[in-house]
Amino acid sequence: MSNFTLPTAFNLRPHNELIAFVGGGGKTSLLFALGAALPGGRILTTTTRIFAAQMSRAEAVIFFTAEDAEGAERKIGEALDELGVCLVVGGVAGDKAVGVPPELPGVWLARPDVNFVLVEADGSRMRPIKAPAAHEPVIPPASTLVVPVVGIDALDGRFLDVIHRPEIAAELLSVVGERLSVADVARLIAHPQGGLKGVPEGARVVPFINKVETAAQLSAARQIAHHLLHTPRIEQVIIGAAKTEQPVREVHRRVTAVILAAGEAKRMGQHTKQLLPWGSTTVLGQTLRNVQQTAVHHTLVVTGHEAEAVRQIAHRAGADTLHNPSYATGEMLSSLQTAVRTVDESVTAVLVLLADQPMVQPETMDRLLTAYWQGHSDLIAPTFNGQRGNPVLIGRRFFAELLALPTGDAPRTLLRRHADQLHLVPVPTDDILRDLDSPEQYERERSRWESPTKA
Repeated sequence: MSNFTLPTAFNLRPHNELIAFVGGGGKTSLLFALGAALPGGRILTTTTRIFAAQMSRAEAVIFFTAEDAEGAERKIGEALDELGVCLVVGGVAGDKAVGVPPELPGVWLARPDVNFVLVEADGSRMRPIKAPAAHEPVIPPASTLVVPVVGIDALDGRFLDVIHRPEIAAELLSVVGERLSVADVARLIAHPQGGLKGVPEGARVVPFINKVETAAQLSAARQIAHHLLHTPRIEQVIIGAAKTEQPVREVHRRVTAVILAAGEAKRMGQHTKQLLPWGSTTVLGQTLRNVQQTAVHHTLVVTGHEAEAVRQIAHRAGADTLHNPSYATGEMLSSLQTAVRTVDESVTAVLVLLADQPMVQPETMDRLLTAYWQGHSDLIAPTFNGQRGNPVLIGRRFFAELLALPTGDAPRTLLRRHADQLHLVPVPTDDILRDLDSPEQYERERSRWESPTKA
């Protein structure tokens, strides 16, 4: 169960946010849902068109025309004073409410009685996904946040049936099949002439994958989010269902897996344990294989002892490496601090793994990631029968404190200091408690891995 509300999921400031919704898949529903959840003075509007029937969802509707702009501004103030929120449109034409000029939302945001302006800035003719035409979208230039919306039902039907402007989408995607794949959906959202078209330079971009209610839909949405987070312009991805009581299911942010592989492993005798054979690879190689089956955004291996051999294994697996020159005296903490100092600013958490735990399954790591996506904490660890183990997820808000720990200390100090904020995730096996600290443990665990029925 998610701990996120719509305002916390979007990580909104308490005021001065102009939010533009583009794409397809339920923009109007999301606009009204977020508008209802926000505090302070809120103006809801459109720069394109919405169905006139949607106006019944607003507590107050104000028609803004150039001929009576002063009167409309006065009515906006009265509605905000009495209700805190209003819908402003340019009029009604047929079954559609007409939009306002794109400069107006920025003007309204400067009003002292307005905290948020929410704008439907695109049309999709009720389709779950779209490709914009030359005149679309109509994003206000003062927008601080742009939300490309897509319905997960874009995966359910024929290409021609689920996409608004399929001929443009086919051109943007180059090659398409009978149906959209999760990769197609992600490419269309992240395309500079697709979901990112017309985004003002300083605006944040947070896609919302809508109508996600079943386990199968959630699995597909997670795959789309994983693809999207490889686009630097995208800050994070929200998965949810705007029309439900729990509109946010998960918020996907970038997580780097940090594998600590710098140790000398003195208790192993002459052997460097991360380089020892393990199945068809090495101990480190298997740990990397496990990580690659998870939804982490990026993998970083910290080297030290036998650095070149470790680097080669990591690079063959497509992982980056970083050398810790203090590995001989700094223990595990200095390696983690070395990694944390270098992770990109877009990374919001690190998943800290020990190179000598090739037994820890990808499913265990994904349990920790899921707890993070659902907003349970920024400090997460697994437990088996009440015993805490590894790996551990540490959010960015703890990075400064982690970097301030003195030489000779350990990352577990951070967990102990913030025991009240540490979210524990029960797992079904004791793999999280076992490592390879001695030749005997190595042989036992290797045998157990290679012949699980005999273990």
